[in-house]
Amino acid sequence: MSSDQRYTARRDVTMMIPVVDALTGAVVGRVGNLCATGLQVVRGSGAAAEALCPGALYQWTFALPAELGGGQVECGVEVMWGGRDPGRGGDLVGARFILIEPATMERIARWCEAGERAPA
Repeated sequence: MSSDQRYTARRDVTMMIPVVDALTGAVVGRVGNLCATGLQVVRGSGAAAEALCPGALYQWTFALPAELGGGQVECGVEVMWGGRDPGRGGDLVGARFILIEPATMERIARWCEAGERAPA
């Protein structure tokens, strides 16, 4: 049986944590939820105007929630999907980590497994 990354435990992030393009300094959105393999970004009116296209690679930074001990994360991501969700305040983008510190990935995994599963 193959492993499907969409079933990785994830948690919603309720505080406002901006996701910033490390190369341009532009805010691309805010963290919607986190899992050990990636994150969901909510893009509202304050996000950079450029579209985040599936398959595109980016270098992003964001802060870890205080519950996770805080700290800044710099990671490489691949955008996997995007769509509209007015209930969350704009567009949603799903990205998988392609480069992230293994210790950070472990911290996120433990935090997600200890919490409730976020809706897919």
